Parts: sequence; C-alpha cells; structure tokens
Amino acid sequence: MEVECPVCSAKFKVPDTITVTTCPYCGTTFEVQSREKVGDHFFFPVINKDPAGLLLKFLSRQYGAPADIVGAKVESKTLHYTPVHFFYIHANLKDSTAEEVAFIGIPATNKLKWLLEDYPFPVRGKRFFDESIVKKGKYYEPEISKEEAEKIAVEKVLKQVKEEAEVSGDYFTMDKVDLEVVYQGLVHYPIWEIFYVYGGKKFLGYVDGSTGIVINATYPLTQEARKKAGALGAGIIGAGVLFGLIFGKLAGMWGFFSGLIPGIAGAWVILFGGTKAEKEVSQLIGGHRGSIHFR
Repeated sequence: MEVECPVCSAKFKVPDTITVTTCPYCGTTFEVQSREKVGDHFFFPVINKDPAGLLLKFLSRQYGAPADIVGAKVESKTLHYTPVHFFYIHANLKDSTAEEVAFIGIPATNKLKWLLEDYPFPVRGKRFFDESIVKKGKYYEPEISKEEAEKIAVEKVLKQVKEEAEVSGDYFTMDKVDLEVVYQGLVHYPIWEIFYVYGGKKFLGYVDGSTGIVINATYPLTQEARKKAGALGAGIIGAGVLFGLIFGKLAGMWGFFSGLIPGIAGAWVILFGGTKAEKEVSQLIGGHRGSIHFR
C-alpha cells in the first residue's frame, strides 16, 4: 500500500502487514493508519569490529572445534536492523516480597524473532534514529504496534511475579499488583547473520552488532572429540550398571535401578551433545532473565 509522510509529504509504498514505518526521505517514523509521529525512535550503532572474526575466534575456543576454524571461509555477512519495542516495567505484589524490575525488548517483526525472543538487550548506547542506517543493511519495519508489544511485555513480567509469589506462598491476584510501565521507544537493533564454510559444509552464526556477543552459532566437532565423548558416555553407563548391581544386592530391584538410571541420564547428555557432527553454542549465560547490562 502507499503512504504519505506527515512531515515532508513524500509518498512511498510499504507492506500491508506493518503498523509503523520510517520515511526514506526525511527519516520521520510514524503510525501508518493515523500518520501520527512516533516520538521515541532510536538505533544502536554497529561496533567497528569484524563480526566474522569475532565469531570464528569464539568458536575456536569451544570444546572439540577444529584448531584451524579461525581460517574458515566466510561466505556471507548480512546486517539486519530489527525493530524492537523497549519498556521499563516495575511490578510488585502488595503485602508480599514478590517484585520485578525489568527492561524488556519485544521484537516487532518475525525476522529473527526466535533469536531475540528473550534476548538481554542493552539499553545504554542507543542514539536518536538516523535515516542513513536504512541503506546500511536489511532494514525491517515494525509488524506489531507499541500496544501489542506492551501487552506481551507486561504478561512476561506478571508471570515472573506470580512465580515468585508461589514460591513465597503468597496469593497472587491482579488487583494486588502495583504496575508501572514506561515506554522507552522503538529501537532498530543490529544483528549480524554470518555463513561460513568449513570442510565443505556450511555453518551459521549470529553476532550482536552492538556488543560483538555471539548470540547463537554452530560449528563442526572433530572426529577425535566425538570419539572421546562416545567413550566417556559408555564409561558412565558402565559405571551405572556396576553401581546398580552393587545396590541391587543390597536393596533389590529398586537399588539396581537407582544406580543404573543416573548413569544413563548422565551419559545421555554427553552422548547426545558430544557425538553429533556439529554443536550449537552461545556466548550468553544460560537461563538469563532481564538484561545482563543491568546486573
């Protein structure tokens, strides 16, 4: 469909699915239907470091990675500027210790949504939007509105407060929640998508363009590492059988399984992750919540 910029009156076409767009001529961001300006529009600048170099250097330090992976051929590097709605949310349950303070970014497009769903975005470092970034990479317009994003963000925080209340034995109801929501603005965030080739096979990695953190990547496991993982897994299973036989003599069938089952469970983790041809890794700490930049 065709829209008209409320500032410079330029007309240009946008996809029917988007709710907010940025004028390619003057850089004004506005609501498609109402043509009202979006006041708080920012972007994060890209750091002056080669993202492929950061990715391959990180992978070279991983268990079982080939020693020469830093010299892998980089096939392509694509910079994605993905729209994210940012919110500050403070929620606490009255007469309870259950409380959450969070800076949350809600991806406003389906592109890379799976990657950024619960990503700990930094808040410091953003700048007021510069229309020149539209031509520096793949630029995506928001597909969900601020109101829709706010609903998602609030639900996430309320879920955390409810979980805290349950742990404390407190009764959770919406009328007992004090909620403060502050919209921090629409931010276009840079993500590098990198394809590299090693041993004739193609692998993929994603690097945060603002911080240089490797968000997600895969790499090939060497044959030696896979053999070691297989041997270790088999050894753990063997130990589980041995302890099972010992406990079985003392406590019968239940004793046998009490030794065998933990051994199989421990071996499964090693065998499943260590004997595959490739492995998936991330530089982020698992189980993060909120933003690592505010800890």
